[in-house]
Amino acid sequence: MRLIIRDNAESASSYVADFIANRITSFSPTPTHPFVLGLPTGSSPLGVYKSLVEKCKAGLVSFENVITFNMDEYVSLPPTHPQSYASYMHDNFFSHVNIPPQNINLLNGLAPDLAAECSRYESKIAAAGGIDLFLAGLGEDGHLAFNEPGSSLASRTRVVTLAGDTILANSRFFKDDVHQVPRTALTVGVKTVLEAKEVLMLVLGARKARALKKCVEDGVSGMWTSSALQMHERAIVVCDEEAAGELRWKTVKYFKSVEHRESGHDRCHDQCLPTRNHLCTCQTNPKTAAGPLTPETTPKATATHTSSSPISPVAETGPTFLDTPVEPAHSSVYTVLEKEILAQPVPKSHGLLGLLGTSSYPPIESTTRHSRAPSQARSHSQSRSDGHASDGDSEAESEYIDLQPDRMASRLSDPAFAAEALRRLTPNPEEPRR
Repeated sequence: MRLIIRDNAESASSYVADFIANRITSFSPTPTHPFVLGLPTGSSPLGVYKSLVEKCKAGLVSFENVITFNMDEYVSLPPTHPQSYASYMHDNFFSHVNIPPQNINLLNGLAPDLAAECSRYESKIAAAGGIDLFLAGLGEDGHLAFNEPGSSLASRTRVVTLAGDTILANSRFFKDDVHQVPRTALTVGVKTVLEAKEVLMLVLGARKARALKKCVEDGVSGMWTSSALQMHERAIVVCDEEAAGELRWKTVKYFKSVEHRESGHDRCHDQCLPTRNHLCTCQTNPKTAAGPLTPETTPKATATHTSSSPISPVAETGPTFLDTPVEPAHSSVYTVLEKEILAQPVPKSHGLLGLLGTSSYPPIESTTRHSRAPSQARSHSQSRSDGHASDGDSEAESEYIDLQPDRMASRLSDPAFAAEALRRLTPNPEEPRR
């Protein structure tokens, strides 16, 4: 199954009309080899019939060698009744195109033997060589033709009893009087539709959104007979944005991407990635550079934190994109930029730690601190209460007078790292607990 989504009902109907016209034209039908077309009724295909009439009058398509079979007909309504499907087809399509009357096939709702009428209809379809393209609609309760919920997916043309929802929906054609809507109808079966070489279903309007979701995304079920199209190898569903309103975003994206790829647009320009030899020329991000870099405008690597470490940290700079391609073999700008980047030293582990600064890590107070003399404690608390705070080193020295340098630092092989470690005060593990 394929899903084609268009912006509105007009564009969806135009797509279906173009599809049918192209199929007939490419088939090149003749009197001995006619094109067999299945047709629906209702409000959805009106735009399709109007477009096909215009194409026929313009000479873009001919129905002279086309045989049609309609999907359904009300029981007990004469063909001359304004709401019969025979009148509908004559008023909206047959009387405006060059189709011979003998090529039109309609179910007779006034037949004395309705079962025999259904068998005759199936025989005529088989005698015509089967249906090449069946245009279908979708009911609000998911029915295909008049195959109401609960219909067999192996059903053939037969007499059916219309569901209450269908009667209510079709009452708009009978002056909104549900009592005037016939309770039974003749319809082609689900299997009759599935045996067509191609099936094209048109779905329009928000009222069909739930039925379309069941048809496309859920499993095949007799309660939603339109879902049987999932088993057809050449079924296409065409809908507008309103009808696709309840579909998952992933479903819509998938089918649109399939249509996009089949249209020959394999490359999407806004998805190209920058490479070393060919920088992306698509629209740059507002945060990226506005033009080619020069040595004067090239951002230099600067540390984001001050540090006393002898190793220079790497600057926190983001990637820079260029608006124009730059080839390394023919550009001095690229060479200068590359030299500046490569000139930056690579930091070691202690260089990265230096970005944070040693002041970010306060000394750890020992659990085995010496007892402080009462006089020293009073002088220390008094100096803090007077507001005369000393610098960080003297404060740490007075607060943690019992701490000793880590003697393991002298065993480090890297002098820079050893010097950094000696500056830290750590507890003396050999100090006895008091």
